Amino acid sequence: MKKLCLTMIALLVALPLVAQDVEIREDHPGEYVVQEGDTLWDIAGRFLTRPWQWPAIWQANPQIDNPHLIYPGDRLTLIYVDGQPRLVMDGTNRRGPEIRREDISGPITSVALDAIEPFLTRPRVIDLETLRTMPYVVANQDERYVAAEPDYAFVRGLDDGRLNQEYMIARLTSQFEQVETDDGKVLRQNQLRANRGAVPSDERPIDPDRRRGWNPFDRGGEVVGYGLWEVASAKLVKQGEIATLEVLDAELEVRAGDYVLPLDPYLYDLTFYPRPPEQAIPANASVIGIHGGEYGVGHWQIVTLGIGSDDGVAPGHTFSAFRPGANVRDDFSRGLPGRPAPEGIDGRQVQLPEQYVGIMMVFRAFDDVSYALVMDGQRAIRVGDHIDHPDRRL
Repeated sequence: MKKLCLTMIALLVALPLVAQDVEIREDHPGEYVVQEGDTLWDIAGRFLTRPWQWPAIWQANPQIDNPHLIYPGDRLTLIYVDGQPRLVMDGTNRRGPEIRREDISGPITSVALDAIEPFLTRPRVIDLETLRTMPYVVANQDERYVAAEPDYAFVRGLDDGRLNQEYMIARLTSQFEQVETDDGKVLRQNQLRANRGAVPSDERPIDPDRRRGWNPFDRGGEVVGYGLWEVASAKLVKQGEIATLEVLDAELEVRAGDYVLPLDPYLYDLTFYPRPPEQAIPANASVIGIHGGEYGVGHWQIVTLGIGSDDGVAPGHTFSAFRPGANVRDDFSRGLPGRPAPEGIDGRQVQLPEQYVGIMMVFRAFDDVSYALVMDGQRAIRVGDHIDHPDRRL
């Protein structure tokens, strides 16, 4: 995959500089010299209590060529213009272009790109009908359990393929379904933990004519999509009822049961910038998946959100996550030996309030789900945490 590079885009300068709600940290530095490994979010966090608001304080310096690039060694200063805070770059202390051209690392990025790079291109979310019609790997060369480059995979259902046409091979990893709860419908993600290569059908989630095994997804909800993960690229080298694909580039080994898809036409745009969502956040929106941790994830790790582009979500939209409050028993409400019951207190079960746990920024959105990067937080984000406006902290 090509090396990703993101600059601070001109769009930031075109944004309205609405600063009346911007909160400057009391301990902010007067100036800051950009360090290797910094991100725009990190730098903003040195000056702002809410780093996602950095577009509101960024001030382009017109006398600097290409002012939207920030490099290690550049000096940033916080000033006030008409009473409003602005972050400017001091052109007199800026490194010369001849030095920057030789800088291997290039300009700093908005976020940690190495954390999100696989999730920009490798996930797919498709519906049931699409999944049922997709070709799939029925076996590998010499009937091996896995195939890697250079190797061959034998595919069923690729009847109209053209010789030398390239495809992507992807693995079924999850099922997204709407589940009715006491608080209304919520989206859940069921991870595939058994029976690799499961193929759903209308009558049963597993079609016995095409796969054997039990259904790891059968949870009783309304299925709205399936998640796949691209594992390798391949090209068609032999046509037929059982076609032959040559594995070209394998991130993971190809297995029997993996699906074959056309190359993804998705062109990711790295010019996203942090901002709150424009539309109202659904009341039951929550974190439905985590990546990189078993019980919770933190800074620069990935989460799956149960809202997507159909809900108005787009790359750059920023959300706060809240842990639902536990339902606990109040043993003191009825009094204890030597301790009278308090007046005006009724009921032994109480619902504790939600607690803020972290903030996330979306970098890719599908119809019903989206992927976000954990930007900061007070504790690990978990599946089931609620989603709200980024300004909310309590």
